[in-house]
Amino acid sequence: MKGMILLAPHFEDTEAIVTMDLIKRAGIEMDAISVVESLDLTTQYGLSIRADKSYHDIEIDQYDFVVLPGGKAVFETHLSSVVTQNIIRHFSENKRLIAAICAAPGVLGQMGLLQGLPYTCFPSCEKYGKDGIYQENQSVVVTDAMITAQAAGATFLFAYEIIKKIKGEQAARAVLDSIYYLPYSTGEKNENQ
Repeated sequence: MKGMILLAPHFEDTEAIVTMDLIKRAGIEMDAISVVESLDLTTQYGLSIRADKSYHDIEIDQYDFVVLPGGKAVFETHLSSVVTQNIIRHFSENKRLIAAICAAPGVLGQMGLLQGLPYTCFPSCEKYGKDGIYQENQSVVVTDAMITAQAAGATFLFAYEIIKKIKGEQAARAVLDSIYYLPYSTGEKNENQ
């Protein structure tokens, strides 16, 4: 299994970096893809990072899932980005996992992908959730081919649900155990520690 995370300037730091970190700890390959012309990006809180690849250089069928973090990048880029929307549409049409957090579920809503489905997002961004069923008090909502999460505070559970969907609950719990994420940790050691 291999995934991509779609990045644009001013993406939310925690939602992108922690999600990538935890997914990679689970032994899942993941590439950071820039949806703008530069590989060099600045996060919402001023970190400078370099994406692994440009959207120009991907072979989309090599990827099994896509992650879209929130932050200002959603409003400044993703909501109007043909690149972002074409990639998301490809995953949707091929029934591959799409995971979006914070404001990013708004992109899915704007594209009509939330129709009739439960979802969550950053409070006030539900206005973009066209025809979806907003779950106001849920940190993370999982459907057959979609995972949505509320905000940066839900990042660990968001990554957990992605890993669980791809590799199963045992693998997801092992990652949380390895970082001593107490709400979900069993306290057991695993071979990755």
